[in-house]
Amino acid sequence: MNASLPGIPVSASEVGDLFEPLFWYIVAVTAGGTLLVGALLTVFCVQYRRQNTTGSTPRILGSHRLELFWTITPLMIFLTFYAWGVYIYDRAVQVPNDIPEIFVIGKQWMWKAQYPNGQRVIIGGNPANMSEEDQKHIGALVLPLGKPVKVTFISEDVIHDFGVPAFRQKIDVIPGRYVSTWYHPTKLGEFHVFCDQYCGTWHSLMVGKIHVVPPAEFEQFLEGKGGAHGSENPVDGSPAFKGWQHFQRLQCQKCHVPNAGAGTREHPQAPTLEGLFGRTVPLKGGTSVVADDQYLRESVVNPRAKVVEGWEPIMPGNYRDQVTEEELRDLVAYIKWLKPGQMIPPNDKAPSLNGAPRETKPESGSAGGGK
Repeated sequence: MNASLPGIPVSASEVGDLFEPLFWYIVAVTAGGTLLVGALLTVFCVQYRRQNTTGSTPRILGSHRLELFWTITPLMIFLTFYAWGVYIYDRAVQVPNDIPEIFVIGKQWMWKAQYPNGQRVIIGGNPANMSEEDQKHIGALVLPLGKPVKVTFISEDVIHDFGVPAFRQKIDVIPGRYVSTWYHPTKLGEFHVFCDQYCGTWHSLMVGKIHVVPPAEFEQFLEGKGGAHGSENPVDGSPAFKGWQHFQRLQCQKCHVPNAGAGTREHPQAPTLEGLFGRTVPLKGGTSVVADDQYLRESVVNPRAKVVEGWEPIMPGNYRDQVTEEELRDLVAYIKWLKPGQMIPPNDKAPSLNGAPRETKPESGSAGGGK
């Protein structure tokens, strides 16, 4: 319907297609109500205008039936707005399970997107203020046609807002907290991205594009063959792989992995991280929490906020000063990736600098290998 109307972007996502009929329904009802009230007001002003200036205005007692009618009728109409809106909102916030996840960090004044396989893209920003490495990744957020994708956001500095008019979706991006939404593109093409929350002097630079491409072309993009839809850059390692590098650099393996002095499986110094993600974790005080992205991040930057039952709060609290928001994202990705037996022993050799994934073989008696 809106494709022929100037100034209104085409609807290009599943949520957008659901939202569109509701939007025009509300427009039609409110416009119709406005016209009806205006027409009745005009008619009554003419029909019942005072004919002369003599005499007093007659007393009108009113009608309870009429008052109930004009109270209940609008209420029922507004309840249809509410019920329809709740249905669409529920579809928009319920992220499907087992779909690819893209991490996006908002930063004055750019969006930094990281794909699961290591491909990354920078949207917006001023190239003159970027490093040479970041300039290689300037491009658009690329999404596959007809496939849902989860997008998780966090801000590195102030509140931003990731808005995609063609998807009829926007989400506040907040410092210190992961927020997620999902997109299911239904049309091929190029669509605008805006920061819908004023965030500073160069707020206008936080604009960019989303390219929706066929699935085969999306796979090429993930391999670093972006072509017209992204930068031509090699994939430099998954977030989980880079998270393992930070894990080693920060000496987390001294307490959290096997064969680390006293921190063995038989005599551990800290809770195991293998298979932690998604598990219910008992906490001191009798409460519990699900180990989701936010819990994992908080456990790094503020480890004493939620102490696991049976353990002492001995983890240093200064890691927030040692890692950036991107490195935190990578650490969370590594912990999410860990399954039982996947922790890489601390005596394993450091990975190559280019971040290429590689197989590691466990030594005799160690707890298994990984990538």
